[in-house]
Amino acid sequence: WWSKETVAIVTGANKGIGLAVVKRLAELGLTVVLTARDGGRGLKAVESLKSEGLYVHFFCLDVSDPNSIAIFASWFQHAFGVVDILEIN
Repeated sequence: WWSKETVAIVTGANKGIGLAVVKRLAELGLTVVLTARDGGRGLKAVESLKSEGLYVHFFCLDVSDPNSIAIFASWFQHAFGVVDILEIN
């Protein structure tokens, strides 16, 4: 049932398991939003995935900061509407 219309958010995804999850979901054809607290590291991770031919969205998010969460939620709702998969790292 997974397709481009299936939207996944993976937090803390600029390295390790989170990055691996993003990569696999993107390989399966899902729309994936990679989030990370550090914007530079998050953008570097996205560029690495793009160099492999994968398309991933990025948003800087600190899940311990209510303001950051509110800004992300507003952006996400406007950009995608509904989340199908949420992976928190």
